[in-house]
Amino acid sequence: MRLYIMRHGHAVLPLSTQSDEERRLTPEGEQEVVTTATWLAQKAGQLDSCLVSPYIRAQQTATVAMGCVNTNSRNDVRELTPDTDPGKALTAVAAEIEAHNYQQVLLVSHMPLVSYLVHEIDRSKQPPIFPTGGIAVMEFDPQSLRGTFEQLMAAERCVV
Repeated sequence: MRLYIMRHGHAVLPLSTQSDEERRLTPEGEQEVVTTATWLAQKAGQLDSCLVSPYIRAQQTATVAMGCVNTNSRNDVRELTPDTDPGKALTAVAAEIEAHNYQQVLLVSHMPLVSYLVHEIDRSKQPPIFPTGGIAVMEFDPQSLRGTFEQLMAAERCVV
Protein backbone atom coordinates (compact mmCIF):
# COMPACT_ATOMS: atom_id res chain seq x y z
CA MET A 1 0.00 0.00 0.00
CA ARG A 2 1.04 3.64 -0.43
CA LEU A 3 1.66 5.77 2.62
CA TYR A 4 2.17 9.50 2.22
CA ILE A 5 3.74 10.97 5.35
CA MET A 6 3.24 14.73 5.62
CA ARG A 7 4.67 17.22 8.07
CA HIS A 8 2.25 19.98 9.01
CA GLY A 9 2.67 23.39 7.38
CA HIS A 10 4.65 26.23 8.93
CA ALA A 11 3.15 27.15 12.32
CA VAL A 12 3.39 30.12 14.64
CA LEU A 13 6.00 29.99 17.34
CA PRO A 14 4.56 29.07 20.73
CA LEU A 15 3.71 31.89 23.10
CA SER A 16 4.78 31.50 26.71
CA THR A 17 1.14 30.99 27.71
CA GLN A 18 0.35 28.58 24.88
CA SER A 19 0.85 24.84 24.79
CA ASP A 20 2.52 23.14 21.83
CA GLU A 21 -0.80 21.44 21.01
CA GLU A 22 -2.44 24.83 20.36
CA ARG A 23 0.00 26.20 17.76
CA ARG A 24 -1.74 27.21 14.53
CA LEU A 25 -0.66 27.37 10.89
CA THR A 26 0.57 30.64 9.44
CA PRO A 27 -0.74 31.83 6.05
CA GLU A 28 2.63 30.70 4.62
CA GLY A 29 2.04 27.26 6.15
CA GLU A 30 -1.40 27.01 4.59
CA GLN A 31 0.09 27.84 1.17
CA GLU A 32 2.81 25.19 1.59
CA VAL A 33 0.12 22.62 2.28
CA VAL A 34 -1.95 23.69 -0.74
CA THR A 35 1.13 23.36 -2.94
CA THR A 36 2.23 19.91 -1.78
CA ALA A 37 -1.32 18.56 -1.44
CA THR A 38 -2.08 19.66 -5.03
CA TRP A 39 1.04 17.81 -6.15
CA LEU A 40 -0.11 14.77 -4.16
CA ALA A 41 -3.59 14.88 -5.69
CA GLN A 42 -2.07 14.69 -9.17
CA LYS A 43 0.34 11.93 -8.18
CA ALA A 44 -1.94 9.71 -6.09
CA GLY A 45 -5.50 10.21 -7.28
CA GLN A 46 -8.04 8.85 -4.77
CA LEU A 47 -6.83 8.41 -1.17
CA ASP A 48 -8.63 6.09 1.21
CA SER A 49 -8.12 8.20 4.32
CA CYS A 50 -6.21 10.93 6.10
CA LEU A 51 -4.76 9.92 9.50
CA VAL A 52 -4.05 12.98 11.64
CA SER A 53 -2.34 14.06 14.85
CA PRO A 54 -4.75 15.69 17.32
CA TYR A 55 -2.59 18.86 17.54
CA ILE A 56 -4.20 21.97 16.01
CA ARG A 57 -1.55 22.66 13.35
CA ALA A 58 -1.83 19.08 12.07
CA GLN A 59 -5.64 19.27 12.13
CA GLN A 60 -5.49 22.49 10.09
CA THR A 61 -3.00 20.91 7.68
CA ALA A 62 -5.33 17.94 7.15
CA THR A 63 -8.29 20.25 6.50
CA VAL A 64 -6.35 22.24 3.90
CA ALA A 65 -4.90 19.08 2.31
CA MET A 66 -8.31 17.42 2.12
CA GLY A 67 -9.53 20.41 0.15
CA CYS A 68 -6.98 19.45 -2.52
CA VAL A 69 -6.84 15.64 -2.47
CA ASN A 70 -9.67 13.26 -3.21
CA THR A 71 -10.65 11.65 0.10
CA ASN A 72 -13.60 11.95 2.45
CA SER A 73 -12.31 9.84 5.32
CA ARG A 74 -10.38 11.38 8.19
CA ASN A 75 -9.30 9.75 11.43
CA ASP A 76 -7.53 11.31 14.39
CA VAL A 77 -4.75 9.08 15.70
CA ARG A 78 -3.60 10.13 19.16
CA GLU A 79 -0.26 8.36 18.66
CA LEU A 80 0.78 10.82 15.92
CA THR A 81 2.03 13.53 18.30
CA PRO A 82 5.64 14.80 18.09
CA ASP A 83 7.09 12.88 21.04
CA THR A 84 5.39 9.52 20.54
CA ASP A 85 7.66 6.49 20.23
CA PRO A 86 7.86 5.83 16.47
CA GLY A 87 7.27 2.09 16.89
CA LYS A 88 4.10 2.74 18.86
CA ALA A 89 2.90 5.31 16.31
CA LEU A 90 3.61 2.98 13.40
CA THR A 91 1.74 0.13 15.10
CA ALA A 92 -1.31 2.39 15.57
CA VAL A 93 -1.17 3.51 11.93
CA ALA A 94 -0.81 -0.08 10.68
CA ALA A 95 -3.79 -1.17 12.78
CA GLU A 96 -5.92 1.59 11.27
CA ILE A 97 -4.81 0.66 7.75
CA GLU A 98 -5.49 -3.05 8.25
CA ALA A 99 -8.85 -2.48 9.97
CA HIS A 100 -10.16 -0.66 6.91
CA ASN A 101 -8.05 -2.33 4.20
CA TYR A 102 -6.73 1.04 3.07
CA GLN A 103 -4.51 1.10 -0.02
CA GLN A 104 -3.52 4.80 -0.07
CA VAL A 105 -3.28 6.91 3.07
CA LEU A 106 -2.12 10.43 3.90
CA LEU A 107 -0.64 10.68 7.40
CA VAL A 108 -0.26 14.20 8.89
CA SER A 109 2.06 14.65 11.85
CA HIS A 110 5.12 16.50 13.17
CA MET A 111 8.89 16.56 13.38
CA PRO A 112 10.66 14.60 14.67
CA LEU A 113 8.07 11.80 14.42
CA VAL A 114 7.65 12.00 10.62
CA SER A 115 11.41 11.53 10.17
CA TYR A 116 11.53 8.63 12.56
CA LEU A 117 8.56 6.95 10.85
CA VAL A 118 10.39 7.01 7.51
CA HIS A 119 13.39 5.33 9.17
CA GLU A 120 11.19 2.80 11.03
CA ILE A 121 9.58 1.76 7.75
CA ASP A 122 12.77 1.78 5.64
CA ARG A 123 15.79 1.08 7.84
CA SER A 124 18.15 1.79 4.91
CA LYS A 125 17.02 5.43 4.96
CA GLN A 126 18.40 7.80 7.59
CA PRO A 127 15.67 9.95 9.20
CA PRO A 128 15.22 12.80 6.71
CA ILE A 129 14.75 16.42 7.72
CA PHE A 130 11.21 17.22 6.58
CA PRO A 131 10.45 20.76 5.43
CA THR A 132 7.15 22.12 6.67
CA GLY A 133 4.41 20.85 4.37
CA GLY A 134 6.77 18.17 3.01
CA ILE A 135 5.48 14.76 1.95
CA ALA A 136 7.42 11.48 1.97
CA VAL A 137 6.19 8.84 -0.47
CA MET A 138 6.46 5.31 0.93
CA GLU A 139 5.54 1.82 -0.13
CA PHE A 140 4.36 0.22 3.14
CA ASP A 141 3.39 -3.25 4.32
CA PRO A 142 1.27 -2.83 7.48
CA GLN A 143 1.76 -6.47 8.51
CA SER A 144 5.56 -6.35 8.61
CA LEU A 145 5.70 -2.59 9.41
CA ARG A 146 8.37 -2.28 6.72
CA GLY A 147 8.56 -0.75 3.30
CA THR A 148 10.50 1.45 0.93
CA PHE A 149 11.13 5.19 0.89
CA GLU A 150 10.64 6.63 -2.60
CA GLN A 151 10.92 10.40 -2.34
CA LEU A 152 10.48 13.47 -0.17
CA MET A 153 8.66 16.37 -1.83
CA ALA A 154 8.93 19.95 -0.60
CA ALA A 155 6.61 22.79 -1.60
CA GLU A 156 9.36 24.67 -3.42
CA ARG A 157 10.08 21.63 -5.60
CA CYS A 158 6.49 20.90 -6.59
CA VAL A 159 5.67 21.20 -10.24
CA VAL A 160 1.93 20.87 -10.60
